[in-house]
Amino acid sequence: MMDQTAYGHQLLMDEFGISPRIGWQIDPFGHSATQGSLLSQGIGFDALYFARIDYQDYENRKRNKELEFIWRPSKSRGKRSQVFTGEIIDHYCPPEKFDFGKNKNQIQDDTELHDYDVCDEVEQFVNNAKMRGGLSKGNHVFIPMGCDFQYDNSRRWFKNMDKIIHYVNQDARVNVLYSNLSYYTDMKRAEGLTWSVKTDDFFPYGSAQDDYWSGFFTSRPTLKRFARVANTLLQQVRQLDAIYQSHHSSTLAALQRAVGLVQHHDGLSGTEKQSVADDYALRLNDGIIQAEKEMNEVLFVIGEKELYHLCLLANTSVCDVSTQNTEFEVLVHNALARTTVQTVSIPITHKSAEVKVLSGNASVRAQSVFVALPVHPETQVAPYSLVFSAELKPLSTTRFFVKQKGVDYSTAMNENIDEHKERHENAGADGLDEYTENDDVVVLENQMMRAEISKMTGSITKLANKKKNIQIPLSLEVRYYQAFQDHGPKSGAYVFRPDSNKTYPVTVKSEAMPTLVSGVTMIELQTTSLAADGGLASVPRVAFKIGNWVTLEYRMNDDDEFLEIEWTVGPVPIDDKKGKEVIVRFDAGNSIASASTLYTDSNGLEFMKRVRNHRDTWNLTLHDNQEEVAANYFPITTGAYIKDSERQLNVVTDRAQGAASLADGQVEVMVHRRLLVDDNKGVDEPLNEKESVYNTATKKYATKGLAVRGNFFINVDSAEDGMRSIRSKMESQFFRPLTAYRKLVSSKEKAKVPWLTVGEFPLNVGLTTVQELSKQCLMVRLSHLYAVDEHSSLSQPVTVDFSSLFSVKNSVVSEVTELVLTGTKELSLENKGRAMEWKTTDDAHGWSPRSLPVKGTSVTLQAIEVRAFRVCFAKDAGMIEDTAIDNDDDLFGTALQDLAEIIAIE
Repeated sequence: MMDQTAYGHQLLMDEFGISPRIGWQIDPFGHSATQGSLLSQGIGFDALYFARIDYQDYENRKRNKELEFIWRPSKSRGKRSQVFTGEIIDHYCPPEKFDFGKNKNQIQDDTELHDYDVCDEVEQFVNNAKMRGGLSKGNHVFIPMGCDFQYDNSRRWFKNMDKIIHYVNQDARVNVLYSNLSYYTDMKRAEGLTWSVKTDDFFPYGSAQDDYWSGFFTSRPTLKRFARVANTLLQQVRQLDAIYQSHHSSTLAALQRAVGLVQHHDGLSGTEKQSVADDYALRLNDGIIQAEKEMNEVLFVIGEKELYHLCLLANTSVCDVSTQNTEFEVLVHNALARTTVQTVSIPITHKSAEVKVLSGNASVRAQSVFVALPVHPETQVAPYSLVFSAELKPLSTTRFFVKQKGVDYSTAMNENIDEHKERHENAGADGLDEYTENDDVVVLENQMMRAEISKMTGSITKLANKKKNIQIPLSLEVRYYQAFQDHGPKSGAYVFRPDSNKTYPVTVKSEAMPTLVSGVTMIELQTTSLAADGGLASVPRVAFKIGNWVTLEYRMNDDDEFLEIEWTVGPVPIDDKKGKEVIVRFDAGNSIASASTLYTDSNGLEFMKRVRNHRDTWNLTLHDNQEEVAANYFPITTGAYIKDSERQLNVVTDRAQGAASLADGQVEVMVHRRLLVDDNKGVDEPLNEKESVYNTATKKYATKGLAVRGNFFINVDSAEDGMRSIRSKMESQFFRPLTAYRKLVSSKEKAKVPWLTVGEFPLNVGLTTVQELSKQCLMVRLSHLYAVDEHSSLSQPVTVDFSSLFSVKNSVVSEVTELVLTGTKELSLENKGRAMEWKTTDDAHGWSPRSLPVKGTSVTLQAIEVRAFRVCFAKDAGMIEDTAIDNDDDLFGTALQDLAEIIAIE
């Protein structure tokens, strides 16, 4: 979000020397608290205007003359993040009869002609202006001109608008002039009026009864994930560019443009035609290809180069380098500014392997080989996954050597086909084999967590936090809503309207055994597992095939306080000619008394309190049980939780999705949608995504409904420490390590010595961006990761000293200057104070923490602050300059026995 805005603002600064003062978001269907906060304090905007808010909210504001107000969306930042906000009256198009687009009527001011209509036009325009004035405070209103697809003839438009201004001003009841929102906002400010204050956000958006636009929170889930992966890669390669001082950042322009473009409100939302979604994906892919080239240029400067390759389909067991070579190298870059234990999963073709650290300050903790589950059973992919956990230093790059052992490629692949046929197709007539009372649970456990999973249902039954001695009963169900597709508003790319509040299982109950779910198959995954000391590791994962189109794989990774759940959903069946909206529901029952409240993240920053069937700004009216579902769905981008006074249940996601809590103790997340009718909001085609699937046996492609794979991370924690665990997981999953693969090279190859090294950051500070600005300067964005009152210690202000955390060869930090978040200009005192210049109805109670200025090379961050800085370095005369290439650093050596961290899997 920041990068997209920064890209546009930088273009305006470079081309015109201007920095926008106003946010003009006329069409997005909902507005997040973080959007309002960042676009006021961080960027220096004076006002924000848009055209879509909930129809009940709109009518309420019209009655109370509150269509313009002060939006104070951040509980942590208070007045410091507030922004003057305006809702456009009667949407963003011109008043009726003042559309001067193609083939429209023109104002006729020739009195000799029979269609002379100046008097009528003036009367209508004045009446419209007076109507707007009656709904607004003060003496100024603005009237938008132009609309979708209308600005095709500037001469016609300006000729008629000139006539409006001339004749209306002659009438003299109102004064009309060409204007813009900067001037309009200045006039509103000058009137000295008092404005009401809004502190929540604008989700979900309802345009009419049974017309809640909460479906787009999940629409096109694969595009949403692809955009997340591309954005993370952009940040990672920027880091590499800065660390190695490569000066190649311009080659990332294609990826930056593509990531920015897909943020369009009809892009990432999934509310475009299929052909447009395909184009977004193509542009992202093209940008990634360029980023891959950039990554290779950054890492090497001399010698024969065997290029690294990004295996973006590794989660579906597809990676050419690892499946076509028994020996290969894996590069892992830790994008976090703190030491972390991360799990790396690699598609392989053999049942055993060994891992060695080639270079870098890292250690391998444990590793295992598992059977890999393909998204489509008929497709031949790598039959196994090598999974190892490694402790990685801040912003460090580590290279690992992998050698596969055991059976050869063709044998493994043949075994894989047979294994998957058995696992995925032979669930049996009655589902599972019979289990005794003591043989119906599988346990996954590590040092921190324990999970019990039913072999009969494939559902979690208990989740325990061993360190906190907390255990709760917990169930997981994959179900679906049946989409409403009759008369009236329908479920579509934008709208979520179920046919009722009823959900349906993806399997059916067996009549012979009521407690047994028919069609559930437990899949044994593990082949071998060793801990770092060579001992046997605990069984860390198990999978279940549920029905014909859902797979759940549970993973308990080393040193992780979250249970990972990989879900595969699809193709969603539509043989019954009914659309379906698939959810994963976590139910802790009465073990967490959540009091009708769910907390969802706002673009990864502050969490928003969501009370069921409630809005802070007006008295919400819900008309049926369909609305009781759709109107209680909210967007999440990285996480959600429920809590009571003792426990907190956390859910972290890998992409933007829709979530709800429709009963106490429950969290449900929508993961996939397949619909058969359009919702008449502009796409003009149903959201029925498909893909081509290659059948290994028949050697033919077939078109099927889209299958989607994703991940949840769940844990239970104490109410006091729950925010620490979810915040930590959100950061580590958003900045997953960069992994790249290449053939093992035999030649001695030299690599760059890092120009920049980064020390261990405080636990409550995130390094959001590191970007090279010039040879000796970086742009650095820092984020305080905790909001006020989230944690007794981690929510407190924290001081960061750039000179102690950023080390450069032969140089020291010489200058730290704060910038606006876009990086286009310095954050002046004028910009810092402007948000305070409005009178409000609760000035006496508005919380207003002061942003502390930079002192030398240090800055103190307040709760949830995001700030940008220019950090420059200068030569230190007391240091001895080293050469750019360390000739003694032989990264490969001549003998593998000298390599550290040898772990074999037999």
